[in-house]
Amino acid sequence: MKKRSVRILSVLLILIFCMSSGLCETLRFGMDGENVRTLQQALIDTGYLAGRADGIFGAKTEAAVIAFQRENGLKADGLAGKKTQAALNITIVDSSQPGWFSNDYSLIRDTSDPARIRLLQRALIKMNYLKGSEDGSFGTVTRSAVKTFQQCNKLKADGKPGEKTLKAIENALASGHKAVSLLDAEPLPKDAGKMDAPPKSSIELLHWYDDIKPSLKSGAKVLVYEPVSGLAWTLMVHSKGRHCDLEPLTLTDTQIMLKAFGNKNTWSQKGVYVQLPDGRWTVGATHTVPHLTGYIKNNGFDGHLCVHFFRDMDECAEKDPNYGVSNQLTIRALWKKVSGQSVQ
Repeated sequence: MKKRSVRILSVLLILIFCMSSGLCETLRFGMDGENVRTLQQALIDTGYLAGRADGIFGAKTEAAVIAFQRENGLKADGLAGKKTQAALNITIVDSSQPGWFSNDYSLIRDTSDPARIRLLQRALIKMNYLKGSEDGSFGTVTRSAVKTFQQCNKLKADGKPGEKTLKAIENALASGHKAVSLLDAEPLPKDAGKMDAPPKSSIELLHWYDDIKPSLKSGAKVLVYEPVSGLAWTLMVHSKGRHCDLEPLTLTDTQIMLKAFGNKNTWSQKGVYVQLPDGRWTVGATHTVPHLTGYIKNNGFDGHLCVHFFRDMDECAEKDPNYGVSNQLTIRALWKKVSGQSVQ
């Protein structure tokens, strides 16, 4: 109930922002740009759209919006307006209204007007990507903060704040996005997260659609074990599409997870064992990059992550031909190590 209340509150806050500010833009067929890309990425992360976010609102994007609207009790008209954006936990700022950067999205560099650099720095500080004060100098520290923002928002991480990055910053500010720093966390005890691997005989190859998704509820907790490091951490389930959206339950779980991945946020997935709420163990694949919306406070993870489970390769290749297939290959490689069996 508490989890549901938090989600409802976040949706209401987005709706209130849109209605009070009048800045939310309705996205529709034929439009393009960074706002469309933000919409597409949310649809991809919730399992309604396959492929990559290309920023072009075409027939596939419209069909994905309609499917999402139907399944969420919204008017299925293919128009991604205030209510649809709120249900997806995104905020699209109307590009016709002056935004944080006053509609100037030209590249910010070390030779730019110090006032624009300070504006960028102020935004990064508000979102916890940058520490210290606004000095108007686009140096190494500011460039590194831009890179971190880009990585967390699925942009090209080149440290160059051009149009796509600046518009993404405006959207992030409008939605109240903040990066939660782990710098103040207590160091992990030496053996934190260590556990014995589950017996291989107890690990099953469970199918996402047939065996896991039907009974896995939002708010449920799963235990993830990474076999190379021998570390385990707990994740809480948020939503289920073609994969599962979750986030670390506590700050300690986030620290353990990052340690298992070499203390970095990365989309390079690892094969893991996952213990479901009913006690069964299965194989999966996951990463450590926080994206879009997170709901647990003070867990040091600003967003959610994805855990992929076993799916039919033909179905996955059709609907998730890139990252989805990559995860399926990782799952199959781990299953072969566990069982000695190859699965197509």
